[in-house]
Parts: sequence; structure tokens; C-alpha cells
Amino acid sequence: MTSLGLRGYRHELIVLALVALAMLPVVELTSPQDRTRYELTRHLVLRGTLTVERGLFDRAVYDGRSYSDKAPGMSFLAVPAYEVERLLGVARAPVDWALKGDMSLWGIHVATSGVFFLLLVALVGRVAEALVAGTGAVTAATTGAGTLLGPLAPTFFEHDAAAFFAFAGFVLAWRGRESARLLALAGLALGLAVLFQYASALVALAVLVYAAAYAGRRAAWLVLGALPPALALGAYDRLAFGSPFHLSYRYVANRYSEAQRGGFFGIGVPTLGGIRDALFVDRGVFVYSPVLLAAVLGLWLLARRGLRAEAALAAFVTAALVWLDAGYFLPYGGNSPGPRFLAPAIPFLALGLPLAFARFGRTTLALAAVSVALTVGNAVTWSARAENDRWYPGHRFSDLAVTVWSVLGLNRIPAAGVLLLCALAALALGAFRARAVAA
Repeated sequence: MTSLGLRGYRHELIVLALVALAMLPVVELTSPQDRTRYELTRHLVLRGTLTVERGLFDRAVYDGRSYSDKAPGMSFLAVPAYEVERLLGVARAPVDWALKGDMSLWGIHVATSGVFFLLLVALVGRVAEALVAGTGAVTAATTGAGTLLGPLAPTFFEHDAAAFFAFAGFVLAWRGRESARLLALAGLALGLAVLFQYASALVALAVLVYAAAYAGRRAAWLVLGALPPALALGAYDRLAFGSPFHLSYRYVANRYSEAQRGGFFGIGVPTLGGIRDALFVDRGVFVYSPVLLAAVLGLWLLARRGLRAEAALAAFVTAALVWLDAGYFLPYGGNSPGPRFLAPAIPFLALGLPLAFARFGRTTLALAAVSVALTVGNAVTWSARAENDRWYPGHRFSDLAVTVWSVLGLNRIPAAGVLLLCALAALALGAFRARAVAA
């Protein structure tokens, strides 16, 4: 395959709607991550400044002023949603948020990370359909409701948005071997990914090498496309931290300051313990999403099919982000549903799912069902758990998070059951579609 078609498939909108109903209704507890990003958005709109409140936990301090210590992409993205909430009279300052789930903040979450989560699930499904006809729906359902991307969707974490732009950049480069316009758009998408998550620069470099191998000098269009977001990030860093080359992580001012200054912004040589935490224990990606083990095998099948460069790139991105996460002093980045820094690798790893469904249908589907059940459980519990609390048989259970359904009056346990039913329905519809095509 020298190019990649991205046609839709039957029941696509229904699958996406069910995935949305399974993951987006969760109203996560407020957190320092919310406050630092939201305050930058709020100060941009109300004061026209990049500074934030001094009392925030997650902050960077430069020249006596406080700034968000995060990449600025999510805060910029939230500006339109915040303006809408202001017009509706529902926007609130962080001091007025309901601690156990604030609906105005939930609206910001869904309008930012939630939207890009659904765009990513849609893109993964269409790529899967192009690779193996009939697998688009089941791959989309599995990726959306059975991996770490789902619990991250209704949050202010940047990883789903970064994952969308990084994966979209790769897909555009894949399709754009003969098109300067598509290569420039690929560069723009990859540059935006870095604006949301700095580690996405590794993905951008990998895709640039991939494009150069196939497009030669035309790969320069990819570099040109990346310039606008690169200049935007440089301008932000210049205004906030005195230099376009000084990232916010350089000035972190909280209890993790010393650890953040070690290695490369807190990233050192990966340890066996870090790899174990990222992949195999507690909230590791294979603990909650064992279907991704089938995806690893699927990448090998993808290479055997002749798409060696694409499979190699997906494997490299996955390995590189696991390496970074396992070398970071906080593999889960504080309280989170899992090793969130490697979340942008999941759509690349998901390239193996359509091959796995085609070759090992029943086994992969069983792993997908288990992954969906565990992921929904993770989604409704992680924000209510203590940072080091474990959640699986043999350890204590925590309270369930608020959902839209519980806000409307349904008990939290049946409300969580509604999420699980929607997730399983999406998976079942996808499996039915795949079986019908195979037959």
C-alpha cells in the first residue's frame, strides 16, 4: 500500500456516539492540573496576561511572577469554550468549583480534550478500515473505550489532543508522499502536537525521517508546516520566560522542583521499576488494556504485510514514549488514570489492532472486552483515589466519580453501569460489523 484511503464505514457515527456516552459523562474531581491550565485561560481572557495566581500548586516562577508550568496548548484551546461559558453565565473561578465534580469545568473538559478524543477515535477507526475492511468499528470502539485515551478524555490533561495531532500528522505524511500540501499539513499537525505536549517532538522527528525516506526533498514542506506552531511556542516562552528556548518545565516551583531539575526535565535513564509501572503493574497500560498486547503482535503482522516503514515507525514511537515515561520520576505524572505521558503512543500501537482482529478474532475480541470493562472501572474511580492507591482485586476500592447521569439523579453505581453498557455496545456493534464483513 503506497497511499492510505480514509473512507468511513457503516455504523461509524453510532460507534462514536456510544464511545462518547461511555467516556465523556464522567465528571472528574478537580485537581491542580485543572487549576493551572484554567487560570492561564482565564487570565488570558480577563486580563490579557500570561501570568497565573501565586497560590497554585502547579506553577512555574520566573522573574518573581507565576506562570503555568504546563505546555500552553490546552489553555489556548480552552479560550473559546471559556468565552461561551462566560456568555452563558456559568463560568466560575477555581475557588468556586465544586470539589467533587464541577459541571462548568466538565464543560471545558468535553469542549477541549473530549472533542479531540472523539476526533482521534474516528481517525483510528478509518485508518483501521483502510488496512483491513470491516475492522474500523471494532478498532475504534476498542481504542476509545478500552485504552487509557478514554479516561483521559473528560479531563484537562493534554495527552488526547497531543495524540490526535501527532497521529494525524503521521497519517497526513503517509498519504502525502506525492503532495506538498499534505506534507505541510502534516508538519502543522505535528507542530501543534508539540504545543500541547513537549515530548511529541520525538514523534515529529520520527515522522520527518519517515517522510524524508519516501518523499526526499519534499519533506522540507513538513518542516515548513511545523513553523507556525513552533513560532507560537517560541513567542509564548519569550514572553513568559525570557527566551524562546526556555520551556516552562525549567522553572517548576512546587515540591517536585528538585526532581524536575534532574536529568532532562526530570527524565533520566529508565529503570526496570519504571518500565514495570508503565506497563505491567498497578495502572500500567497492559493491566487495564491487555488488548494492546494483541496490538503489539498486530504491528508484526503489519510489517509482514509489507508496511514495514509504518510498522517500524509505530513501534519506535511506542518504545520511545515508554522509555520516557519509565525514566520520569513520576511515571503516572501524579494522580492520573495511568502512565499518561505515553498516551500519544496508543493510536500508533492501535495500527496493529485491525490485523490482530483479522488474524486472531476471538482472542483479540475477548481481550478487548476485558479491556473495556477495566477501562470503564478505571475511568470512574481514578480521580477519587489517592495518588498511590491501587484498584484491582486484593486492594481497597474507592468511591465512584460523579457522572452526568448521577447529577441527573441516578445512583452512582447504576450510572457507572450505563457507561459500561454503552462501551460494551460499541464493542459489540463493531464486532458484529467485522463478523458480517468476514462472512
